[in-house]
Amino acid sequence: MNYASHSLRTNLQEWKNRLYRATYQQFAHQLKYLFTNFNSDKQLAGLLVEATRQFPLTKEEMVENYQQMEGHAEFSFSSEVEQAAFCYQMLNHFFQENQTYNIQNYTEFASSTFEETRKSFVEEFIAPIVYYLHDRLDKSNAVLYLLEKYKRRTEWFTRKSLYAAYKSATKSYEQLLEDDLRLFLFDQGIEYPFSTPASSSGRADIVGEIETDDPLIVEIKIVDREKSYGKNRIKEGFTQVVKYANDYGKQVGYLVLFNMDESEINFRAVDDTKMFPPAIHLGGKTFYFVVVNCFIGESASKVGVLKELSVQLSELTASVEAIR
Repeated sequence: MNYASHSLRTNLQEWKNRLYRATYQQFAHQLKYLFTNFNSDKQLAGLLVEATRQFPLTKEEMVENYQQMEGHAEFSFSSEVEQAAFCYQMLNHFFQENQTYNIQNYTEFASSTFEETRKSFVEEFIAPIVYYLHDRLDKSNAVLYLLEKYKRRTEWFTRKSLYAAYKSATKSYEQLLEDDLRLFLFDQGIEYPFSTPASSSGRADIVGEIETDDPLIVEIKIVDREKSYGKNRIKEGFTQVVKYANDYGKQVGYLVLFNMDESEINFRAVDDTKMFPPAIHLGGKTFYFVVVNCFIGESASKVGVLKELSVQLSELTASVEAIR
């Protein structure tokens, strides 16, 4: 298995390096290429939208900032998010106003030589954006790593005991599974995986790290068609995690599906990366689906043709549109 965010982090470094090595003739092309990638990748674009929503600049403020830049003024920032938002908005404003990417020809950015201009521009305007994106992707990648580790731990080692406890329970089925995942997250360093705070949309199953400024949104659902927990539960869970992410202003949410059914859950047309886990990019946000297979039954070789529960992208997005 692999993670899409790992590939993005590698790409970010390569795009930055290309700009850093670019000749005078190549520079504008590489800068345009970098910002095209920022804006066309849904996950990166969503993170940059998140930053600019936290620290928006008016057009008047950007004009004033450029006037100060001509006088070589220095700017200070309270956080890397604010600095990334500043750089991203200022550069987008420049591109739109001047209809060019040849920043090396403008006094706001130019130094005595092109090499100095390139170096200072990358370090002062591009690096803060890349560092911010790296950190945010690191956070996402770390959570995905933990959820994959939990999936493997359960499927390889604890599935039988967890499935037996689930089958013998008479109520609070999801609570049993929540507690197991919470304990694992706590053991792995998520300090506060306990909170189920109320929001305008109800109570999320796990909003970890709620005491921090970067809460973790995890919704849990069971798939078990013997209990009529089928595709409807998946759609319901997706709708809820989208609502909770909106309530808490987060760009990422996770839907963990405990599959107690003998069928294989497959997401169709959700994404085309073929990486773990399947994901949907919706409204500038990213939502991941982690399936933990818990069913205990005959092996696939004895069953013959494996049953499938297919979930289409259109079905999931329709469930969200229905609540808007």
